[in-house]
Amino acid sequence: MNEPRTTVQDGCAPMPSSVGDVLSRARSRLIAVGHDAVRDMTAGLVASVVLIANIVSFGALMFPGALGAGIPTATWAMLIGGCIGGIWIAFRTSLPPLATGIDSPTGAVLVLLSASAGSDVMNAGGSPQSAVQAVMLIFTAATLVSGAFLYGLGFCRWGAYFRFVPYFVVGGFLAATGWFLIAGGVRMTTGHSLALARLADGWTVAEASKLTAAIAALLVLLAIRRWSKLASAMPAALLAMWLAGAVALESLGIADPAHGWYLPSLGTMSRWSPFAAAGSSQLSWAMMAGLVPQLLAVAVVALISLVTKVSSLEVARQTSGNLDRELRAHGMASLVAAPFGGLTSSLQTGTSRLLEQAGGATRMSGVVCALSLGLVGLLNFNLSGMIPIPIVAGVVFYLGYAFITDALKRPFSQRAWLDLMLALGMMIVCVEYGYLVGVLVGLVCGCVVFAVSYARFGVVRRHVTRAEFTSFVDRSGEAAAHLRETGEAIQIYWLSGYIFFGSCEGLFERIRSDVEALPTGRVAFVILDFASVPGTDASAVVSLAKLRSYCDRAGVTLVYCGLSLHNRTVLERGGFLGGKSRHKDFAALSLALAWCEDALLAKAKLDDRDVGVAGFEPWLQRQLGATVSAADLILYLERKDTEGSQTLYREGEPSDTIDFVAAGNLAIDISGSDGRSLRVRRIMTHAVVGEMGFFRRSQRSATVSSDGAATLFTLTRANLERLRRERPDLASAFDDFILRVLSDRVDFANRAVAALSQ
Repeated sequence: MNEPRTTVQDGCAPMPSSVGDVLSRARSRLIAVGHDAVRDMTAGLVASVVLIANIVSFGALMFPGALGAGIPTATWAMLIGGCIGGIWIAFRTSLPPLATGIDSPTGAVLVLLSASAGSDVMNAGGSPQSAVQAVMLIFTAATLVSGAFLYGLGFCRWGAYFRFVPYFVVGGFLAATGWFLIAGGVRMTTGHSLALARLADGWTVAEASKLTAAIAALLVLLAIRRWSKLASAMPAALLAMWLAGAVALESLGIADPAHGWYLPSLGTMSRWSPFAAAGSSQLSWAMMAGLVPQLLAVAVVALISLVTKVSSLEVARQTSGNLDRELRAHGMASLVAAPFGGLTSSLQTGTSRLLEQAGGATRMSGVVCALSLGLVGLLNFNLSGMIPIPIVAGVVFYLGYAFITDALKRPFSQRAWLDLMLALGMMIVCVEYGYLVGVLVGLVCGCVVFAVSYARFGVVRRHVTRAEFTSFVDRSGEAAAHLRETGEAIQIYWLSGYIFFGSCEGLFERIRSDVEALPTGRVAFVILDFASVPGTDASAVVSLAKLRSYCDRAGVTLVYCGLSLHNRTVLERGGFLGGKSRHKDFAALSLALAWCEDALLAKAKLDDRDVGVAGFEPWLQRQLGATVSAADLILYLERKDTEGSQTLYREGEPSDTIDFVAAGNLAIDISGSDGRSLRVRRIMTHAVVGEMGFFRRSQRSATVSSDGAATLFTLTRANLERLRRERPDLASAFDDFILRVLSDRVDFANRAVAALSQ
């Protein structure tokens, strides 16, 4: 029989002999998708129960007392806002999976708005129902304002400007969230507040039993967290505890709502439309104008809360999100939800963590959570009334425990005691005064800690003297030796970072201590390089003025260099530059250092620019020593005079001469990567140029030009060979001279590198 076979034609891959592999892969993929869907649905339902409990409590806070009729309306609006906004955020977030609901800090501001606006309407003769409608319209306006504000910041990509959230603020926020969750679980279970005075009150058997059952649920969840790695373990445990609890309550005859073992029913919620309410509302434009500051306050609080929550979730999940994307997603979610009567919805740190720990596999778990809120609101479905309180409380206790341990374990394990103390302080402030006050206090503390730490670190990144670091000017041996010996007269400070009052005060103290550590009058110049300083605030002028006054008394000249336009403007307005001031400024450090060197040499009457051709032979004689005659060497040199600026050698040409500068100055330029010429050195009178390329027999590495009139004496390769044949003693002295020049340059380069490496 002929065996079935496959053939390859026209370069195509062979057709499979069976579709079994394809079906197998499709089946595996379908199973995986179904498995993820089950996990997402379970996690979303579990998280929605916690969110519903939070929404019910906020509804009661928003409309207390005579406005109690508004509780069903507010509850419905929060559920719808959580649904519409939650679906949008779940799809658009950079930190999936996310669960969203009424934000606690933002909700607290809305509670204050409700109290003030509701009382104003009722004092004006309005009914409680009209007051509720007015308050709900204000809530809608706040939702729109905060949504537009957040979306605008994200659209402009300004999220990076709000990223300054120190770890102890995040840790304190997380720890406070954990505490609030535990306190809420205790209150949900027993009706007692988590305070020592209230805990000492008499407890009924039912209350103690509920709390005991909740703690038992917590222990089960903690055991699963410790010993099980399966994503489905927690949902399975919650389902098992739910069924076991329901059976136990039925068997004990206490399943009736009157016994309080189930979450209270949501009742009949009232739908509402902001468009319909706007026509009959007693709100006037004057009243709305007066509420603008409060509406802006809601937007600012929503921003602070969102930034802190994003940072907290990043720390908890050890990942990074896109704050601009979160701002756009949350802003658009509020803008979309408001016309349908929904209130602003924001990331919920606790329930978002619950989503992933309950097995949420994809961002669809957040979508399921949001849809559950919407279905409960639209259908008046009593989902919360089906869950035994100890199960929900156990989940809340578990989240609270996880948040507190995750927040405080990191600084404790790293022995970061200051961060740990600040995180605990932040937690206490949040618990006592609320999230908003706590975050603001934390940010203020963060700014203070940053200012103190930065001031202690200082803005001086490197400090050397002229004895260790030279300018780009190549000088004669006498001048170079004098500058090395008196190099402490020029103190060089490289500055970096933003200079403000704290760091500038440290700069003043540093310079004063360095100057006073040397004999009086030793320091003549202090160079401050601002090339790496992005900015200076006005308060820094006070410390700079102290430094200037001190330098005036000590006879020290301040030399500024590398100033940006902003820094130059600040110094000019402070009177530091221009006029008859002894203090100077230059475009670059090399120019500033060269000016200081020239001043020192002029004071010592060693200014290279005042030495002419007449001094060349005596200088050369000192370099060769007394055993030979410099005049004999000059016979082997060729004199070259230039009347003005002239190119002597070009980069890339053969290096076949050594030149001695008898008078004038030379400029050394190299070609940059962009093709432009860059000046790297200046060669002063009585110096040597070209010796390295000459002895290496390489091409010239730079272009050499005369900087005005100059006189050079050139030694060609042919004349050097003739010198070695005819006068070996003179050639030996010349070689010794060149070796000293090279050795001095290598030694100085090594010391400069060592100084810059500090």
